[in-house]
Amino acid sequence: MSKRHRLSRRRFIAAAVVTALSGCRSKGERCAHCGMKIDPASPWRADLVLADGSAIHFDTPRCALTAWRRGAVPAASIRVQDYYDRQWREGKDVLFVVGSDVMGPMGVDLVPVDRARADKFAEDHEGARPLPVDAVTAELLAELH
Repeated sequence: MSKRHRLSRRRFIAAAVVTALSGCRSKGERCAHCGMKIDPASPWRADLVLADGSAIHFDTPRCALTAWRRGAVPAASIRVQDYYDRQWREGKDVLFVVGSDVMGPMGVDLVPVDRARADKFAEDHEGARPLPVDAVTAELLAELH
């Protein structure tokens, strides 16, 4: 094989590797806690809102609350989507149901439900007592994994 042929073969292989690797690179946003790709249409998305009003995005309420409660993100509040109507709500305006039979994209999660419907949701879905956001601690979150 000539030197020229080997060089063009190497260039071809290098180009193929670069192309393959760039195809593997995921486009789109990733969860700031676990790195999972965030589906823009997912009803599980959650945001931690910082003091300046900017937001950090997460794939689930569990990831967002874990990052907040462990001190990884100095959030002022959390925004989540209500389980029933998928409307964005402040964390203080919903209750989080733990241990229900409703699974998030990464398994067991805290299901944000409008306060008026949280007890009924917990009853219908075998969940524990609905909790306000302030009662969701790092210790509780560690038990969910």
